[in-house]
Amino acid sequence: MEFHQLRYFIAAAEDLSISGAAKRLHVTQPALSRQIAVLEAELGVPLFDRIRKRIHLTDAGRFFLPKARQIICDAETGAQQLREQFGKARRTLRLGFLTPVLDDLVAPAVREFRQRHPNAQVSLFELPPRAQLDRLRNHELDAAILGNLDDHDRAHFDIRRLSRNKMAAVLPEDHLLAKKKSIKLAALKHERWVSLSDAFFPGRREFLRSMCQTAGFEPNIVSEVDSLPMMLGAVTSGEGVAVMPAHAGKLPHGGCVIIPLAAPVPTAELLLVLPKQEPSRELTTLTTLIAELATQIAQEQH
Repeated sequence: MEFHQLRYFIAAAEDLSISGAAKRLHVTQPALSRQIAVLEAELGVPLFDRIRKRIHLTDAGRFFLPKARQIICDAETGAQQLREQFGKARRTLRLGFLTPVLDDLVAPAVREFRQRHPNAQVSLFELPPRAQLDRLRNHELDAAILGNLDDHDRAHFDIRRLSRNKMAAVLPEDHLLAKKKSIKLAALKHERWVSLSDAFFPGRREFLRSMCQTAGFEPNIVSEVDSLPMMLGAVTSGEGVAVMPAHAGKLPHGGCVIIPLAAPVPTAELLLVLPKQEPSRELTTLTTLIAELATQIAQEQH
């Protein structure tokens, strides 16, 4: 099992598309397919179901995805720490984030930071919230961008709210309400629900329950998944309906639709989380840029 095979698998799992993953990683589609097949052969289980022109994670694939992410993150973090402590590498700022905020928030902020601090480095780690929090505690991240946190986690970190994001419904494309321009959350009270897993997204199951209870019903949660792309895949395959931040609709979601919720629209926080210690000058610059850009994005969306 090699690192590039894990990266290929992670990209394909997130895009649910071999061609999309190949384009993102700048490799040919046959090369990516071949390496995933080699990985599946070595593991002895299929990681994807290939149905027509689409791919879906198998149960084994869902189980392995967070572990593959962990392996890659641990390897990159360990190598960087080694270079900093025993080599001549400058200390690198390590920023954790969620997939939907990469292109419009993280990437522009990091670009501007590098112009202001050309001798500093930033390493990016795309991780679920629980993994980000664990790495903050272990001093393996300097800052993290993630969603709602419970009171227990808030007590251990410096929390700065970046924005409040409107939630939207996620439905299979053949759902009776799929062509609506907006729907009330209560219209989905008789549906089966897919939730993000508390093991990876702390407090998300209770967040979903609270949202639905406010709308007058108790959600029938039948499935929990480990990432937003896996949630989209679960809805596409007919496991149930879901809610997610409306801005996450830019993720590939063939087979399902993302529909705005009618007023009163529930919202979720986007947070910048840091250790409770005095930040360096470079980290202050980076976090200030992130906060300013998040405010700008929120204003444009309203």
